[in-house]
Amino acid sequence: MSNDFEAKYTIHLLREKPEYVQEVSNVFYNEWQDSYHAFGLLTLEAAIQDAEMNYIRNEKQLPLLMILLDKQSQNLIATIGLEVCDVSPGNPYYNTTPWLACTYTKPEYRGQGIAKYMIGKILDLAKELKYTYVWLWTRSAQGLFEKQGYHLVETLRHGESNINVMRIDFDTSNY
Repeated sequence: MSNDFEAKYTIHLLREKPEYVQEVSNVFYNEWQDSYHAFGLLTLEAAIQDAEMNYIRNEKQLPLLMILLDKQSQNLIATIGLEVCDVSPGNPYYNTTPWLACTYTKPEYRGQGIAKYMIGKILDLAKELKYTYVWLWTRSAQGLFEKQGYHLVETLRHGESNINVMRIDFDTSNY
């Protein structure tokens, strides 16, 4: 499957392709507006500035965002990222970095295995960066992540819905 994707698509860190920051920000803001508002980012312009600061100008290891582009058209197809945990001290997940984030595939490309491919790529990068595990939370894609090796840690009430907190461990020698 990997060779099929590499024939059609190219994958980049967003900081390598800053010309996509506005499009990515627009997609994210429309998809996850409630989360942006919870973090005080009330406008698309604020979301763009946040993305520029975190994904383009940031020289640190995290956060980082990968984008998948169509090789021929250079259209944005999908995104995925690794983030620093952003919960408050006292939260049981404080200091549990990295977190998988921004897993998004444009609707017209869904059902083709692109999310699975992107998850594999970001997990490979996490291993290269010497992380021994990666966390995530999801409302609706638990099955997708279980197929990639994630296990359910717990289900929590978050606002009006439940979220599943999951983790994948790369070093299972202690189990």
